[in-house]
Amino acid sequence: MGRRAKHLTSAEQASANRERVQKYSSTPSGKAARALARRTRYISHTTRKESKHPRDIPLPFPTSILGLPPLGIEIEQMYTIPLPEAHHFFRDALTKPGSLEESDLHRWKAEPPFFEDEDMTDPYSTNYLRFTDSLASVLHGVRLREQNKRDIERRVEFYRDGRPAALVRLRTEVADLLSGWERVKALDIYHEYHNSREHTMHQHYLQWQARTIYHLYHLKFLD
Repeated sequence: MGRRAKHLTSAEQASANRERVQKYSSTPSGKAARALARRTRYISHTTRKESKHPRDIPLPFPTSILGLPPLGIEIEQMYTIPLPEAHHFFRDALTKPGSLEESDLHRWKAEPPFFEDEDMTDPYSTNYLRFTDSLASVLHGVRLREQNKRDIERRVEFYRDGRPAALVRLRTEVADLLSGWERVKALDIYHEYHNSREHTMHQHYLQWQARTIYHLYHLKFLD
């Protein structure tokens, strides 16, 4: 025959279990166990559990600025146009400030329409076209150099001022750039052949507007 049951009913068994728990809880071991259980529950509720999937890990910063419309395909395409990295004028302008004559670049850095070009060279000559190509390469290098310098300043401002304030400022800046992009894109005053330098620099300006907009929109300066 089996062992005789100590408790004839489930109620009696439950009562006996509660009595054993109460007795154990009053012992040093029971008190230590209860304290450990409370501490474990507290930690589990106040500490973020580590994710096992990379996509579940929150990014320290956003990857784009919220509150702005999606960038158009034209801006994204112009952003991907490669820079003339193989051109020695580009490399010198990028890495050796002051090594090239940059005093005349201001007319081409400003928003179009441009001031009248003072170059008296035949605008249809090979020399004129070659100089235009070199001019564009130099300006690419200068703009990238200035962007790299500004990126350092932007990172400092972002961390110093905090993400909310920095994003508000960037949102306003990008909105202004988008407005300027539309304004300059609407200009149709430079003929590709008869105004070759102005046409080239007009496209150059649009390219860098697109690069700057994309760069800020996607917070590339934090990379």
